[in-house]
Amino acid sequence: MTEDPWRKIGREKITSGEEFVRRRIKGQSHAVTHMLDIVKRAMTGIGQSPRGGRPRGVVFLAGPTGVGKTELAKTITSLLFGDKSAYIRFDMSEFSAEHSDQRLIGAPPGYIGYDVGGELTNAIREKPFSVVLFDEIEKAHPRILDKFLQVLDDGVLTSGRGDRVYFSEAFIVFTSNLGIYVPGPSGERIANVTPEETFEAVRSKVRGEIERHFKQVLNRPEILNRIGENVIVFDFIRPEVANEIFDSMVDNLLKDVSSLGHDVTMSGSAREVLRGLCLSDLSNGGRGIRNQVEAHLINPLSRALFDRGAETRGRYRIQAVRPGPSTSIDLVSEQSS
Repeated sequence: MTEDPWRKIGREKITSGEEFVRRRIKGQSHAVTHMLDIVKRAMTGIGQSPRGGRPRGVVFLAGPTGVGKTELAKTITSLLFGDKSAYIRFDMSEFSAEHSDQRLIGAPPGYIGYDVGGELTNAIREKPFSVVLFDEIEKAHPRILDKFLQVLDDGVLTSGRGDRVYFSEAFIVFTSNLGIYVPGPSGERIANVTPEETFEAVRSKVRGEIERHFKQVLNRPEILNRIGENVIVFDFIRPEVANEIFDSMVDNLLKDVSSLGHDVTMSGSAREVLRGLCLSDLSNGGRGIRNQVEAHLINPLSRALFDRGAETRGRYRIQAVRPGPSTSIDLVSEQSS
């Protein structure tokens, strides 16, 4: 009997790696706990058959943009496999056309691309022991959801060439923004949930809208039935969590620059100015914070290091300045000692 690769991961890896996951996914303790429970169940192999069984794990991650859904999938991949090639991602906005399922499973005989095979079936055949992310699943054509139903039911998909591809060792992750906005009376998007609401209210509304979408809009309630209780709703990035994310990003950046041999210090006032810029709008969550850190800190530092020459060690001070009515931050290059 073939050895189960999931059991080779080791219990210690998960128990010792839990803190690693929580450090990377901030403000979503409930989501991390639920995800790790699913991983632990996958490792036991309960309910799995050697061939043709359901995927080892199936999870549906929902919530606002920039809150850590995709990052959690990447982090779980790092924890389990330590290999980036085990992370397989599909942007489902690219599969909105009726016949785009052929990209996933391959063209049927007699059609162009038959010999190439499908992107999904090829990937699973080459890397059956993997995390497969279907990003923004709500943007996929309903015909593709019917293909997923085969995977969730039997853990198998037939390629365009007629080959049976098994998902019994794969961990399937769907992400979605469903439930954050709903259609207005004129077709416009209106907010279904806001950061001013409690997480319990956000979770209830988002789950309700997901159920409505699959049952009433798509008329495919069986998809949700197969996922079961593995729908995990993420919270908004709250101000206290945003502060943690900001400090972690800045501290890690300064450490990275120091590891290159440069001496970089940042005044307290400059940090607070940058904090204000990064936290002024949390509508894009952690991704928005990252964008502001890049614009106001990473890019100026990169220019300074490039101008001086990467091999030349430098000393830099990041400080707050007031060139006009508003405060900004400035990078001052000093002589190396």
